[in-house]
Amino acid sequence: MFSALLEKTWWAKAATPLATLLTPFSALYGVVIAVRRELYSRGILARSHPGVPVLVVGNVVVGGAGKTPVVQAIIRCLQQAGYRPGIISRGYPVSPKQPRTVTVRSIASDVGDEPLLHFALGVPVVVCADRVAAAMALLEQHPEVNILVADDALQHYALMRDIEIEVISSERRYGNGKLMPAGPLREPRARARDCALRLMPSWITPSGGYKDGNHHVVRRKLGDAYALIEPGRKTPLSTFAQSRPAIVAGIANPRQFYDALLRAGVQGQLFGFSDHYNFRSSDFDAIGERAILMTEKDAAKCRSFADRRMWVVPLSVHFAPETKRKLLLLVRDASAIYAPAPESLVGNAQELNDGPQTA
Repeated sequence: MFSALLEKTWWAKAATPLATLLTPFSALYGVVIAVRRELYSRGILARSHPGVPVLVVGNVVVGGAGKTPVVQAIIRCLQQAGYRPGIISRGYPVSPKQPRTVTVRSIASDVGDEPLLHFALGVPVVVCADRVAAAMALLEQHPEVNILVADDALQHYALMRDIEIEVISSERRYGNGKLMPAGPLREPRARARDCALRLMPSWITPSGGYKDGNHHVVRRKLGDAYALIEPGRKTPLSTFAQSRPAIVAGIANPRQFYDALLRAGVQGQLFGFSDHYNFRSSDFDAIGERAILMTEKDAAKCRSFADRRMWVVPLSVHFAPETKRKLLLLVRDASAIYAPAPESLVGNAQELNDGPQTA
C-alpha cells in the first residue's frame, strides 16, 4: 500500500503532504550522491575504461522510461553504420556478481529479461552488477567488438564512458522533480544536461518537428503480434479488436502498454504486474481461454509454459534522420580517440540526408 502511495506522490503534478514529509530525506540523499560523484571525479574511488568507446544509456528517473527499445534502436543504427557493438547490462533483477555471458540457452532467471531481448539482435551480451567486469569479460571473449553500449549505467561511475545518452518518458517526464524518496529522481534533474544526447520515446511527433525542448523525440511503434509458441506466426493487431483480450504487463507502467493497444484499436482487460515480475503459469489461470497480449519483455519469462492463448506485441522506436546523424557523429568522434574510423563509417555519419530512416 505504501509503495502505491509513494508512486502516486512521485508522479503527482502538485506537491503532496507525503512529498513534503520526505523532503528532508531527499536532501540527505542529494548530499550522498553528490559526494559519491565527486569522489569518482577526483579519482578517490576507482574508475576504469575498457579501451574501446563506451556509450552509456540511462536516465535520472527511477522506473521505466523506454530504455530497452532505445538500446535496441541504437544497436541497429550502429550495425547499419558498420560498427561491431556489444552490450553490457546489470541483468536486473538477477544482477550476478560475476560476469555471465548470454547464450541461446540463457533464461531470464539467470541473466534477466532485457538482456535476452538484446541478445536477439545478434550481438554479444554480458551481464554483471559490476559493469567494468562485464566490459572486460565481453571484450576478452569478443575482441572484434569496437564499441560497448552499457544499458542503464548512467549512475555506474566506476565505468568510464565517452558518450552519455539520457532516456526520459514523454508521459511521466521528471515527475514532481524531487530526489528520492520524495520524488522519482536518482540524481538532480540538472544532471541530464551533461548527457550528449537526450531522447524521449513518444507515440506522437511534436508539432515543432523532431525535438521537444532539449530532447530528440523518437517515435514508438507497435508491430504485428506473434504467437509465443510459434514466433513465425504473425497477425495484425486488428485481429484482436473485437475479442476483448487480456492485456498482461509486468513493466514499470503497465497502463502505458494498455493505452498503446487502445490507440491501435484493441480494447481489453489490463492485468498489471510489478516491473520485472517473474511470471508463473498459474498467473494466467483466471484469464480463461481468451487471447493474451503481452510485451516482449514479459514473454521472455513465459516461454517455458507458453500456450496458444499467448501473443507477443513487439515495440520498436524510430529515429529521425537528425537524431541518427547526431548519434553517429558522437560515436565517430569517440572512436577516433582509440583508433581512426574507417572511411565507410565517416561517410555513414555524414550521409543521412536521404529521407526518413528508422533504427
